Amino acid sequence: MQALTELALEQHAHEALRRESTVTDLTMRIARLAIALGLQLDQEQDVHRVLHHTEAPASGDEMAHRVLHLRARAWTELRGLLVLRYELERHLIEDMGILLSRRILEDAELHLTIAGFKPGIDGLHLDIHHLFGDQASPDTAQG
Repeated sequence: MQALTELALEQHAHEALRRESTVTDLTMRIARLAIALGLQLDQEQDVHRVLHHTEAPASGDEMAHRVLHLRARAWTELRGLLVLRYELERHLIEDMGILLSRRILEDAELHLTIAGFKPGIDGLHLDIHHLFGDQASPDTAQG
C-alpha cells in the first residue's frame, strides 16, 4: 500500500514539473514576442491591446508591407499564446489545486528572471495577481 502511495506522489510530482516546464516554455515565447513588439504585459492596457488588436493598414512600400505582415503575425501569435496560457492556468488550478498552481506559476516566472528576462515582460505576474490576489508567496510570507 505504501508503495502505491509513493508511486502516486511521484506521478503527481512529475506531472507538476511537466506543467511547470510547459508554462515556462510558453511564457518565454510570450516574453520574446512582447519584447519584439515593444510591449510590457504587466500593464493592463498592453494586454488589452494584444487581445483586441486589429491589423495595421496595408502600405504601398513592399518592405514596409513585409514588416507589417511580420508584426501582424507576431500580434496574432502573441494573442493566441496568451489565450492558451489563460486556459492552461485554469486547467492547472482545476487539476492541481490553488497552492500548487500558484507555486508552479511563480516558479515559471522565476525561471524567466533567471534566464535574463525583465520581470513582468511576459504578464505572468499580472496573471498571478488576478488569480490569487496580493497574498505573499510562501517564500516571502512573514511568519
